[in-house]
Amino acid sequence: MHATAFRRRIAATLALAAAGAWATVGGLYAATPTVIEQAGIEFLPKAVTIKAGEQVVFLNSDVFGHNVYSDTEDGTFDIGLQNSRSEVAVTFDNPGRFTLRCRIHPKMRAVVTVTD
Repeated sequence: MHATAFRRRIAATLALAAAGAWATVGGLYAATPTVIEQAGIEFLPKAVTIKAGEQVVFLNSDVFGHNVYSDTEDGTFDIGLQNSRSEVAVTFDNPGRFTLRCRIHPKMRAVVTVTD
């Protein structure tokens, strides 16, 4: 590979790495949604912090269905049965601390903290 082409390739790789979790949306930069995975009959990670108006994507990596819900005031939702190998996005509009649970597996717990 020619030295100039090599430098361009390194520069492009560094630019992509610097971009990290950012993507363009309508000319503006937006963070990639936070993902909470359901694997091994648990939520991973067990706690995340996001800003009001951002989404959390629930990714079911288990071989069986799960349910994600929260009955926390100002953040009540229930996605119903989530099939294996699927994902569902939930937007958290209000600041607060939201406890997540699974109706199928009651020991599954996680927390989403939403800031202003």
